[in-house]
Amino acid sequence: MNIFIKICGITNPSDAKASLEYRADALGFIQTKKSKRFVSLETLNEIKREVGNNFLSVPVFVNPDRNQVLEFLNIFPNSIIQFHGDEEEDFCLSFKKPFIKALNVTNQKELLRDLNNFKKSHAYLLDSGDSENRGGTGETFDWKLIPKELSDKIIVAGGLNSNNINILLDDYIPYGIDVSSGVESIIGVKDHKKIKNFIKTVRSYELSLIHISEPTRRRGISYAVFCLK
Repeated sequence: MNIFIKICGITNPSDAKASLEYRADALGFIQTKKSKRFVSLETLNEIKREVGNNFLSVPVFVNPDRNQVLEFLNIFPNSIIQFHGDEEEDFCLSFKKPFIKALNVTNQKELLRDLNNFKKSHAYLLDSGDSENRGGTGETFDWKLIPKELSDKIIVAGGLNSNNINILLDDYIPYGIDVSSGVESIIGVKDHKKIKNFIKTVRSYELSLIHISEPTRRRGISYAVFCLK
């Protein structure tokens, strides 16, 4: 099995390179200027010059216009687009790319309603936050609210780090996990040792599951990984 690992909030070439060297599946780039982790097109081009673009990138947008999305895709075409605002599904689909719909988890009723509005989403990223803070708070949410039947499309975010990731995985194994503040030294700057330890912890957990027979595995384990052509 493979748990999809996204290192989000990448702001510089050094952090991008380290994340890829430690076997992250994707790098996330914040594209809303209100975020302290916002990365400009100039810096994105610098990252491209340093590490290339032969990796899976995930631009994170909050209510963007079309040009913003297209400008990013011009630099990193191998992307899954993450929408973290009030975008409609038709807009998300209009770029002819798989997309992730990010949802702030407050209660299960609202969550199920929001999930139902984005049936064509490639995956759902569940995060803590509210209308003022679209994620990136460094706080966890109540993992018991995650719909088990959608485990093959759920990416869990919000307050994850090397100290609590096993607690999540012992209870629920999602399609993927997203970490940002949990591997930082300061906001917007990654701690490469924390990146290494976080990814190593998840990969070790994956190996431990190989020895568990199929009938005894928890509901929620997914073997799917992102794959773009």
